[in-house]
Amino acid sequence: MKELIVSGASPVLMPREDPAGKIVFMLLFGALILVCFVALITFLAAVLRGQTGRARNAVQQGPLKTLVLGAVGWLGFGATAAWLYSRAFVERLLETEIRSGFLIATVVAALVPLVLSLLGAAGLFAYLGDRIASLRSRDTSELRRLLTGCAVAMFAAFFPFVGWFVILPLLVATAFGAGFRSVLL
Repeated sequence: MKELIVSGASPVLMPREDPAGKIVFMLLFGALILVCFVALITFLAAVLRGQTGRARNAVQQGPLKTLVLGAVGWLGFGATAAWLYSRAFVERLLETEIRSGFLIATVVAALVPLVLSLLGAAGLFAYLGDRIASLRSRDTSELRRLLTGCAVAMFAAFFPFVGWFVILPLLVATAFGAGFRSVLL
């Protein structure tokens, strides 16, 4: 690495002209994101034990129902956020340039599914960890089952193409459905 630059989007140091350095940096950055996500899920599961249990039960009682509810919810919230954010809608509806109220509504419409997905993800990964632990003959702790479920799901989601376009959307939709069912139903 000849010299480092600070990226304009975030204060992250990246190699300037070394392609191998950029690849190594991106791999390390991806590993760091993965570790941070597993830590976040573990934190949520520890702090919100009841919520995690309700989300795990929601997935266990009806995984397909949870998946469909999550997919419909994500599509609904995504369409709502896109509709609120569209410039043509705001200008036509209000005939003005004021967009702050719609910006706040858009942020809320975008954050609700993210928060519900995080709440449901702890339960989903606990459920996956239980299923993985049942494949083994040894009894494992609840923390180890959660970490195993989270790590296996995230590594599967990072698998090229199949993970990106099949497993990750299924995990996100199921997590949203589990979070929605555990919070609102």
